[in-house]
Amino acid sequence: MADGGLQGRAFFEHQQQRRREAQARLTGKPLRSEPPPPPAVSPASATQVMSSAPIAPTLRLLVTSGLNAGRAFDLRPGELIIGRGVGSEILLEDPQVSQTHALLRVRGQTVTVEDQHSTNGTRVNGVVVEHPTLLASGDLLDVGGVQLEVASP
Repeated sequence: MADGGLQGRAFFEHQQQRRREAQARLTGKPLRSEPPPPPAVSPASATQVMSSAPIAPTLRLLVTSGLNAGRAFDLRPGELIIGRGVGSEILLEDPQVSQTHALLRVRGQTVTVEDQHSTNGTRVNGVVVEHPTLLASGDLLDVGGVQLEVASP
């Protein structure tokens, strides 16, 4: 058996203690007998932790026509696919919607939509989306004939 009969956890702890002693000799710092206590949490720091909670959505999409009428989708930060394909964050079960129809990019307070070479196109307020287009509350988004309204949460 290694190191005078020590096994498992005891051996590991013994090795750790030897490393700490060697480190103390090299640095000239005294060896601590116990690990430092965890930092105390003050009410102020607890508030800071709570304020780092997930950010509320800036906008949401309300489906106003098609098979999914009445559904609502919160727009969380990141990239969201609108489509009828498995894995689409905004899943629209309509044959006029492409598998991967459009891409939403949500960054801070900014939301843009970009058509993903869909068969039936994407429009914002009746205008064909040919490049990333900014969305705002009140805009009407047409995804292959399915109407979505951009709204504040």
